Amino acid sequence: MTSQTMSFIFGAILVAIGILGGGFEVKELKVPHVTLGVRIIAGIAGLIFVGLGFGFWSPSLQPGPTPVASTATAKMSEREHDKDRYGGDYRYFDVNTDHIEDCEGACKADAQCLAWTYVKPGIQRPHAICCMKSVIPAISDNACCVSGTKIQ
Repeated sequence: MTSQTMSFIFGAILVAIGILGGGFEVKELKVPHVTLGVRIIAGIAGLIFVGLGFGFWSPSLQPGPTPVASTATAKMSEREHDKDRYGGDYRYFDVNTDHIEDCEGACKADAQCLAWTYVKPGIQRPHAICCMKSVIPAISDNACCVSGTKIQ
């Protein structure tokens, strides 16, 4: 069971407590009656956990293509077509379809970026996204993506 699934289940239980006010039992889980203040807090926390379960918010990722510092003279590797470099993301942003160079250029211009992955449209979202990475993750075969690294 993934952490997103567990977060969703926990959030759903908290939302149920917020709506029903407790006083129910599901298998071995018995929830006593709670006060209005606790119901409100449980409902809000539940919605947050449900959002985490759906992946609406990820604390490790920051949207936006804002570069940290310019390293325009950096050299980039050859593009790695049908390759994914999973993990190490610190920033992601939307990319126009078939504009892989926008993703590669953003990494080249950002001193923190050591690798990048362009995720094709329809894989994670309806549109393409660029994932900038602060490490150089291992490469794997995956038709979802085009990746690359800075040559150091």
